[in-house]
Amino acid sequence: MPEKTSSRLIRNFRFYLLLSAVSSIIGVIAIAAMWYLADKAFTPTEHQLLTMSMARENLKAKLALAGKDSVPECAQVATGVYLQSLNFHSANDVHISGYIWQKVPIAADCPVQAKAGFYFPEAVEGANELRKKYEYVQGNETLHGWIFETTVRQPFDYSKYPLDHQTVWLRILSNDFDGYSTLIPDLDAYPDTGVKSYFGLDSDIVLGDWLIDETFFDFKTATYHTNFGYQTATTELNPELHFNVVLKRKFVNAFVVNLIPMLTVAALLFAVLMIISRKRSTLAFNGFSIMSVIGTISALFFVVILSHVNTRTKFPAQSIVYIEYFYLLLYIAMILVVLCSFIFNAPLNVQRKLVMHDFMLPKLIYWPSLLLAMVLISYWALF
Repeated sequence: MPEKTSSRLIRNFRFYLLLSAVSSIIGVIAIAAMWYLADKAFTPTEHQLLTMSMARENLKAKLALAGKDSVPECAQVATGVYLQSLNFHSANDVHISGYIWQKVPIAADCPVQAKAGFYFPEAVEGANELRKKYEYVQGNETLHGWIFETTVRQPFDYSKYPLDHQTVWLRILSNDFDGYSTLIPDLDAYPDTGVKSYFGLDSDIVLGDWLIDETFFDFKTATYHTNFGYQTATTELNPELHFNVVLKRKFVNAFVVNLIPMLTVAALLFAVLMIISRKRSTLAFNGFSIMSVIGTISALFFVVILSHVNTRTKFPAQSIVYIEYFYLLLYIAMILVVLCSFIFNAPLNVQRKLVMHDFMLPKLIYWPSLLLAMVLISYWALF
């Protein structure tokens, strides 16, 4: 029976070779299509504040949900942000610098007197630097401006790395802890605050491995579960001003750093598999031996493990990220190639049962099976 199957395989070799090549091409196209869709998978964030009137209405609605009275406009401090640098210091720490300003209304008859001042609650201790730059009275308001530099710590989801999108936010709270002042975004200070636009960033800002999808202001509600010692009810659902920067990673950079080395290792593994043969003349020509196979794969394993460790150290708190599944595939492929080399030393009848006609079947299915696994992993991890 094995001889008949082997003969059939030989007779239809060209067909199986073509099938293998077509399957591999389809796998490459499928993976490329999924990468393209994942890289372009950007949906504008809901609940963006586009105009000052929208911001005031959104603030009023969120205060109503918290069971609080609406804040009069004379107590609303318009706050704007202009970022000059944004840099990831680590997987969770982002260094940000730029300008921030506030317009404090001047209204003697206002029931609540607004005050200037703010802070970043997520700033890392000792990493916040603030300098007053200007202060002017213009019309019925006082304009205050600061230069700031801070490092904020935030949770990010890197599970789709290197096809991930991240939102870096600057959470801005008023220094007026008694709650007399309420911060709203100064949207009139920007020429375009529409959906899918980005503003509040220096045109020459350097983002390294990132591209900008959009920026926007919004109010997020926070629950503190404490009254901070005041003789009042627990503070719930407080609206807080956030300036958000939506980023996507430059896929080409990540492709060069991660995927090209892995594809090179996969190609070298295939080359090792190709030299395995039951023909003594071929073995002598290739200089094949089990020890040479193990030595070659050990060297490849060392390259892969270094790259894997480098990736893992970038995201120590994250579970397995998308790119790591490809490393796991390479480990499995290395083990299987080593096992194929050991089959060479098995008795002839065992070889015929396990691998027919000069290891042709493993050589034909190597790329289709590897790419099929990558397609399934990509679909599961990215969609």
